Amino acid sequence: MSKKRISEHIISLTLLTIPTITAMNIMHAVAAQPMTPFFKEVTEKSQLSSFPAWKYGGPATVDLNRDGSYDLLLTNHDQWPTQLFYGSKEGTFTAGQHLLGQADVHGISAGDYNQNGEVDVIITLGGGNGTSPQPPRLFKQHQGQFIDVTAESGLANMGARGRSARWLDVDNDGDLDLIQINAEKMVNENVPRNLLFINQGNGQFVYHSSPLFEDIDAEKVLVTQLNDDQYPDLITFNAYSALQIWLGQAEGQYINGTSQYLPPHLQDIEFVTAVAQTDIDNDGDVDLYLARGKSYYQIANNALSFDEKLTRLDIRDEGNKSQDGIRFTSKGPITLTDFYHFPRGPKLIKLPVFIGDTPARINPPQTPVMISPELAVGKTSIDMSGWYLQYLGIVKQGQNLGQHQWRLDWKLNDNLAWDIRASIVGVTSVQPNWKPQELGVDDILLLNDNGRFTDISSRLPPQSKDNNWGVISADFDNNSYRDFFVYRFGELNQRTEDILLLNNQGEFEQIIQHGATTLGTQAHGDMGAAFDMNHDGFVDIISGDDDNGQWHVFKNRVNHAKSIEGKSHFININVGYSDSGIDPIGAKVVINYQHTEDNKPVTQTFTVGSVSAAHSQSLMNLVHFGLGATSVVNSINVTWRDNSQLQQHNITADQWLQMGN
Repeated sequence: MSKKRISEHIISLTLLTIPTITAMNIMHAVAAQPMTPFFKEVTEKSQLSSFPAWKYGGPATVDLNRDGSYDLLLTNHDQWPTQLFYGSKEGTFTAGQHLLGQADVHGISAGDYNQNGEVDVIITLGGGNGTSPQPPRLFKQHQGQFIDVTAESGLANMGARGRSARWLDVDNDGDLDLIQINAEKMVNENVPRNLLFINQGNGQFVYHSSPLFEDIDAEKVLVTQLNDDQYPDLITFNAYSALQIWLGQAEGQYINGTSQYLPPHLQDIEFVTAVAQTDIDNDGDVDLYLARGKSYYQIANNALSFDEKLTRLDIRDEGNKSQDGIRFTSKGPITLTDFYHFPRGPKLIKLPVFIGDTPARINPPQTPVMISPELAVGKTSIDMSGWYLQYLGIVKQGQNLGQHQWRLDWKLNDNLAWDIRASIVGVTSVQPNWKPQELGVDDILLLNDNGRFTDISSRLPPQSKDNNWGVISADFDNNSYRDFFVYRFGELNQRTEDILLLNNQGEFEQIIQHGATTLGTQAHGDMGAAFDMNHDGFVDIISGDDDNGQWHVFKNRVNHAKSIEGKSHFININVGYSDSGIDPIGAKVVINYQHTEDNKPVTQTFTVGSVSAAHSQSLMNLVHFGLGATSVVNSINVTWRDNSQLQQHNITADQWLQMGN
């Protein structure tokens, strides 16, 4: 074929229809059996609609209108507004006010900062990679409407590269203060990296110096209570630096308690993407699950996935000034698809694909484009930013004898993107001259043993060693022990099934084919929330799939035989305000009952706040306890953070209770 015909042929390349690729189930575990929970996707029925967007760490789950059902605040990061959905007892959601249409949203948190009985919202904004530091946006709720009061609250004058805001009572004076954990400072920033604001009780916040807190190297934080001194503690982390434990002190100060609580081999643990706190053995203290993986930018460096069965090669590399390439083989034509770059900065660029030695080029194909060997013969000069595809000829020796040899190069002449991506279908083997990076790191399970954490990660399955981005916790089977649901990043361009771990007295069984992952997409597991969406006594799951994925709703359909046999009782408690007017954050709920089978006493404990966290913070005051076969709870005790208490006794199971105002 002449060079002219090749050029004309490339310009008129035909788009192909390629069947949807479904992720393969490669896990070796027990499939869902009778007496175990399983889930069904009900996103459409629930009326939860969403945009294809970057999620940045899950929803903020909170009962904003205090009607006894959880509502959802959803981040969409860069292209879509922050969404609010009101929940109902029927398990459906109704869209509410768009709180913020501005881009670069990371974390959302909710709390009643002015103690008027209406829950308010704080939203963190990035700082344009340090070029334009932004304050968080504070939205005060007034009769169901949210009003931006950032300026009048005193928060507008201190901007940062915002990541995670948290409501907590740092000085234990009854009202909620605010901390903001931020990305690393740039040269032009003249305020502390992390910010602490003390609530003045009149709708105003004042910056408060806390030197150790201000220099914490983290972007995410979980608020917890480890030593019961009524000053909230912090677990700070991200994928770039070590997880640390910070113990709250008087007057908004913190001391580093990492060496006190963590075993020596974990005192520099990195790659933590999300943390869940729960009591896995019902001994009354806080145990931790650390989900671990690599972030966007860590993945974007010599990363590839090759599925030999699907003949698909996926590539992801850095978007900085660089040049690299890879060789591969095929039995015939290849198909280019899903070429993409994560834009960096306001200037929109294209990275064209140059084919062989012809002057012709095509735009980076996001839908499939077939290339035959004869179209890519020869090599052009690699000087412009873009992709370069070259056909090298027939393999003359080795196991790929007689197959077609190709090379794909990529070059960037400047820092043009946060990452670049490409996929090729029809590949039989790959020969990188660089070592593809390992994306998986081991998750960590920590048991609280008298105020010091013990590493019991050996109880976790092999899939916990993958690239995992999120973890949530709840008693999904109502057996009185809290379980875990772990979000897996998956392959570079294929969603894989997340991990459901059922807890049986501190030992864990992995359930596969649980139904709580939407497979067959190119999105990735990120983070979610677990709560009883439809008030049937069983905990459901809301999941956000990242990388231009959607939000998904999964209904818990625990085996009906188990319910009939009376082995999955529950009690749900709506923790309100104390008689002294203290909001629910930090309230401790303790229930006591006798185990039906052996008559031994059982105690379960829950502290109102966020069960798990990445960038956002939930306010989980609708507390769910699974009771197993127990039908009567002897006592329920709620203690608010001002030590005021409320008790109830001899409560029949399988109902919702209101405790507090």
